[in-house]
Amino acid sequence: MKLRATRMKRLSDFVLIMFILLGLVNCKQAQEESVQNFIIIPQPVEITPTAGVFQLNSRTKITCDEELRSKAEQLAGFLKPATGYNLPITGIGKRKNVISLSLDISLNNLGNEGYKLDVRPKRITITASSAVGILYGIQSLRQLFPAEIERKNISKTNDSWSIPCVSITDNPRFIWRGLMLDCSRTFWSKEYIKRTLRLMSLYKLNVLHLHLTDDQGWRIEIEKYPELTQKGARFPAKWNEPKEREGFYTKNDIREIVDYATQHNVAIVPEIEMPGHSMAVLACYPELSCTGGPFEIHPFFKGPSVHKDIFCAGNEKTFEFLENVLTEVVEMFPSEYIHIGGDEAPKKRWEMCKKCQARLIEERLKDEHELQSWFIKRIEKLVSGQGKKLIGWDEILEGGLSSTASVMYWRGWLEDVPERVVSKGNDIVMSPTSHCYFDYKYEAISTMKAYEYEPVSNKLSKEHSNNILGVQANFWSHIDRTEAGVDKQLFPRILSISEVGWSPNNKKDSTYFKEKVIKQLIRLEKLGVNYFHDPGLKNVK
Repeated sequence: MKLRATRMKRLSDFVLIMFILLGLVNCKQAQEESVQNFIIIPQPVEITPTAGVFQLNSRTKITCDEELRSKAEQLAGFLKPATGYNLPITGIGKRKNVISLSLDISLNNLGNEGYKLDVRPKRITITASSAVGILYGIQSLRQLFPAEIERKNISKTNDSWSIPCVSITDNPRFIWRGLMLDCSRTFWSKEYIKRTLRLMSLYKLNVLHLHLTDDQGWRIEIEKYPELTQKGARFPAKWNEPKEREGFYTKNDIREIVDYATQHNVAIVPEIEMPGHSMAVLACYPELSCTGGPFEIHPFFKGPSVHKDIFCAGNEKTFEFLENVLTEVVEMFPSEYIHIGGDEAPKKRWEMCKKCQARLIEERLKDEHELQSWFIKRIEKLVSGQGKKLIGWDEILEGGLSSTASVMYWRGWLEDVPERVVSKGNDIVMSPTSHCYFDYKYEAISTMKAYEYEPVSNKLSKEHSNNILGVQANFWSHIDRTEAGVDKQLFPRILSISEVGWSPNNKKDSTYFKEKVIKQLIRLEKLGVNYFHDPGLKNVK
């Protein structure tokens, strides 16, 4: 009898343990399902649903210290158009029905861009170690509201602005989460650049790389060389180009754009192409070429896609010109990096140029590839001498890479490039043609294909993986040359790059992400984005 009782007790204990384990599993499943009710892109690191809802109303106040007042004003500006509420901004206090913004130095472990967001029935708090983190907390809060919050006028369809209670702790995986816009082949208005910055900030992208010069146009005012914009920013009349496709940014335009970008936590990285893709310069100053010209700029499909004529590496006037240009560029852009291009530079002219061949002998260089390396290293001295870091397309590897230059990897078919770069201790930004070229059609790079991209190869050691700065989408403007066309190329797949760049790799969930994108499309509609109807996003329950 005693043995039977013992067996019965063991069976009872086993059944109890199984019930507990089953309950934990069910609880975890319920929590995961609950988490998936929160449609935030990029996916936060930690998100814990809690009970209740917060109800925004006309009596809600925003509280903050004076140093965060500009962020509080941005939050009020996000909420006003659709709600009609003029939410007052007051000092920090223990009040109910408030959205509280505050700095907390103890959150330094989340980095400069990390934040905590806590939504409770009577109070929302956003805390971070910096104002940058506060804005990202605001952007996550913004996505918790119904998509109607993005309307530009008072919504009549949703009188209840409630959001579910939740606790979020968040910070980015990579420090570089970028987008490149080609402004040379097609000029984009200042207003469109600002709109792009607003959308980037919403999805926590933090670098806008502006491709300002190329064969098709020079798009930035340089006071020392006015002909660059008088002639180099315009297509000859014979091409009958629409006026909105040509033009340039004045220095005041650039300052305005940079200030606006700073308000939205986006760094503007300018690109001045060299030694190739320089026809817009050579058309103005042919003496900087190997042949002396004459040259003429043209729309992309009206001539060679890559010109043989490039800056003469043997001509000291070339470096005098570039130093003067870069000095003015550095004054306009406070960003840490200056992009100098370096891609697709044919060496044919250098091979035939007496000055370039003399430079080879003088500098004891083996060939024209080493001449390009010498060219880039000389430019890097100019850039670093003005307190900036040089970054260039991955061709700057050819002939030898300096120990301090950073590389932007674009040639996706050259799979060994990232490892070659980081093994030398150089930093790299991942933007391969395989996943990140958004001038490509969706048949080649769908939203989900972009989402599947993993910037860090499992072949890399932890030490070397730290040299991967992040990821960037690139848009070249030779095919889609209208704002509506660019919208379709960028959205919705830029959301994929947003999450690849911010969220931990172990948080990736293709099914969940696809569902989030489908729901985010409603928000994009309210924001006036002319997104592409990606067939790969169908078949979502």
